[in-house]
Amino acid sequence: MSALRTFSSVNFRLLTALSLTAAAIAIPAAMHVDRSEAARSLSQVESKAAAARAKEQVLTSEISKYNERIRDVETRLAPIQAKLTSLQAQLDGLRTERKQLTAKIEAEERRLAILAKRLEHQRAELAERLSAAYRKGDPTVLQILLQSGSVTAAMTAQEGMRRAMGQDQVLITATRTNATNTRASRDKIKVARKAVWENEKQVAAAEAEVAVVFNKVNGERVNLVAAKNQRASLLSNIREDRRDLEEEAKGLRERSARLASRIRQSSGSLPSTVPVGGSGRFAWPVHGPVVSYFGWRWGRMHEGVDIAVGTGVPIGSSGPGTVIVAGWVGGYGNMVVVAHGGGLSTAYAHMSRIAVSNGQQVSTGSVLGAVGCTGHCFGPHVHFEVRVNGAAVDPIPYL
Repeated sequence: MSALRTFSSVNFRLLTALSLTAAAIAIPAAMHVDRSEAARSLSQVESKAAAARAKEQVLTSEISKYNERIRDVETRLAPIQAKLTSLQAQLDGLRTERKQLTAKIEAEERRLAILAKRLEHQRAELAERLSAAYRKGDPTVLQILLQSGSVTAAMTAQEGMRRAMGQDQVLITATRTNATNTRASRDKIKVARKAVWENEKQVAAAEAEVAVVFNKVNGERVNLVAAKNQRASLLSNIREDRRDLEEEAKGLRERSARLASRIRQSSGSLPSTVPVGGSGRFAWPVHGPVVSYFGWRWGRMHEGVDIAVGTGVPIGSSGPGTVIVAGWVGGYGNMVVVAHGGGLSTAYAHMSRIAVSNGQQVSTGSVLGAVGCTGHCFGPHVHFEVRVNGAAVDPIPYL
């Protein structure tokens, strides 16, 4: 089975990248593909596929290094974060305290306004009383005596007037004292608020400086995490591709084993018509450049040779024998297997059409079908195999 010409679905992106080259390979029928161009295109695909494992290892190493750098940055970031949190809490406390002091100042100013209004009212009342007494003149004890007819009553009345005026004066003095105390309390609170404000500005400046450092270090961490995640995403895709390739390889090996079993069952009793053992007696099925040889490739066995020729070119039997397979065989696409006897058989895959049927006898050069690109392949070509007792061997010594 042409392991080189088989691609899993995950390799479609590689095929897309080389679509122009593939188009160049697919030349019209009866024309040969340029050997250097086909080989160069296939080499590019092989290089990309072979690089997948190396890229996976590189990405794994890079991710490990990024994790170490992220841990280092987070170690540096932790005390900065703690300092920033502490300053932010301190700043919040100072702002709350300043608001509380402002509220107290406003309360003291409201109280001072009430006292000032009360003092103004009391002063007005006292002034009115003094003015009235002046207008009437200060009554003497004799006048009061004549009016009341009693010495005791006259003395009591005069004393009452003096007390009333004295009480007004006491009240005015008390109000003035309260106002003075209120002003002092307000001014004291203002001083405290100013101190808090100065402290708040210092803490805010410190917080801003720490925030700059924090943002710089945290930005470094964010960039590292983004870079690591980008590589982790690439690694995930590459691993998925690798797993799919391995599954495809497994499927190819299983199909090859089934084909080998089928060949052994079908050709075991046929007489030998071609010498076995690398005689060089087989004819080439087509004339064209070999773009892929027998052997390990992309981590799996390529069990034949790939001969690049144009679509529709007739494929001839490499020797006389009996057709034991003629039809669709999984990744091989349209395939013909000819048994030559003595456990020796040849296989031709990826045909665009099949021109023979099972059990048909063919001779050397008999047309088995036409070149195509069916099944898993890249560009029109013939995948040619030689099998001994069902097991694939290098076809070159037989040609």
